[in-house]
Amino acid sequence: MAIDGKAMKGSHNRAKGPGPMHMVSAWLSEFGLTLAQVATDVKSNEITAIPELLKLIDLNGSIITIDAMGTQVAIADQVVEGKGDYTTSFSPG
Repeated sequence: MAIDGKAMKGSHNRAKGPGPMHMVSAWLSEFGLTLAQVATDVKSNEITAIPELLKLIDLNGSIITIDAMGTQVAIADQVVEGKGDYTTSFSPG
């Protein structure tokens, strides 16, 4: 299961307000299915939305992949406490 955040194209109105809406999704690539999504708070980012997303998912036996934004001890702990495993991908340097 891949966890990733994206800015929603076309959700930004330059004249009226905040920037584009950002969503964090749990994607089951094997099935081409979005399992769950959570919007980030306007003045926040993926780091605060990922734990909320993980609360919606049965992590038992799952392998979770998260990019560098999700490499937080609390997020890793949440996955392990839910009896899942995780891996991250990032490019050092």
